[in-house]
Amino acid sequence: MSWAAAGPAHAGGALDLERSVAQFVVIDNERRAIAENQAPPMPHDGPARPGDPEAPEELDASHNVAILPQIGYDPEVGFIVGGKFSDINFGESHMNLDIGATQSTGGETSFVATWGAPHVFGSDFIGIVRLHYELRPTHDFYGLGNNSVGDDPLSQHEYHGTSLLFTLARRLAPHWVAAGTIGYDRITIGPGDPEPGKRSTTDAFGHLPGIEGGYNNPLSLAIIYNTQRDLTRPEQGWNVIGKITHVGPELGNDFNYTRFTGDASYVHPIGSSAHLIGVRVNAQYVTGSGDDLPFYEFASLGGFDSLEGFYPDRFLGQSRVFARVGYQQLLADFDFYNIWRVRLDGTLFGGAGRVFLDRSRLPDDLLAETPEVAPGLSDDIRFSYGAGLHIALGEALSTRLDVGFSGESKGLVYLSFGNAF
Repeated sequence: MSWAAAGPAHAGGALDLERSVAQFVVIDNERRAIAENQAPPMPHDGPARPGDPEAPEELDASHNVAILPQIGYDPEVGFIVGGKFSDINFGESHMNLDIGATQSTGGETSFVATWGAPHVFGSDFIGIVRLHYELRPTHDFYGLGNNSVGDDPLSQHEYHGTSLLFTLARRLAPHWVAAGTIGYDRITIGPGDPEPGKRSTTDAFGHLPGIEGGYNNPLSLAIIYNTQRDLTRPEQGWNVIGKITHVGPELGNDFNYTRFTGDASYVHPIGSSAHLIGVRVNAQYVTGSGDDLPFYEFASLGGFDSLEGFYPDRFLGQSRVFARVGYQQLLADFDFYNIWRVRLDGTLFGGAGRVFLDRSRLPDDLLAETPEVAPGLSDDIRFSYGAGLHIALGEALSTRLDVGFSGESKGLVYLSFGNAF
């Protein structure tokens, strides 16, 4: 088995902010039930326990603060240390504060801090600020399209990214929210420190669009529909997100493209809440041609948030589609020194998908001088499967430890945060 990064180096197509908005909707509905002294009914087995969706008074308890250390080892980047802090009830106005950081002995650095307010200035608006810094001295590039490269990258490069994003969301109905995001996003691509025998991406594929990086300041609009109740172990309900993101010169950018993303998840109990099944479908399309669409902003497939049996960013195209199904069984449910209610679930999952590459939209010089940038393209659907452990700490933190398999990679290990469905 080998350790894989918890997420892709770039996050242009990520839905982290929209998922944070959806969580505020769930929390707000719970607190509204407290104020009305009646909780919305939820199916459960036996009496309600602290931390259950049907025990909303626990939203203001210590169950909603979590601290989790991170320790790991990757043969490519060395020892990894870090930590995660989450508080969904920060301050008198019930703000959300989430901080995560990791550092490896090989020089990889990641820091993410998210602050959110459920009612900006006492209004129905939700406000979120997210700062993300990431440095990867050796990031793998597997080429473009649905290619046959396998798990051995064509080249490697340094990825250096900094973003500061602001989201303002407006409640439309108890389960519906509209959200807008604007911010600063700067990416730098460099030669990095390739492993022995590997070429630098900047040298091997000098005509890749965005090979030096640039500004990708986004303007996004999203519509969110969420009927799930429990933040860390939802037992039933939908989580649907539709999002449009534009990056253009009018925002001071070096590129010009628009990304359309649709994501729908549904989870449902089987017989009882101890057994859950979830389904997720995701599709993405990115406009832009020539040098207007940087390669690191292509729709990607592979990694913890799509197909775990492939390395992050294994496949890159102008569009993608994938589906994922999972089964989750409760293994243990206990109170940890009256600090957290801990729920441990075993999981089984499988998925399928592919990316699509329109070669006519690539720079002419790229294919003419380096045709090996997209080798052995096919129409094959890529399949992935695996197993894992899901850990829910009160209502504060949801952690997944997954091991993914595919026809080209065996035993990729991921530590990630958030629910799969």
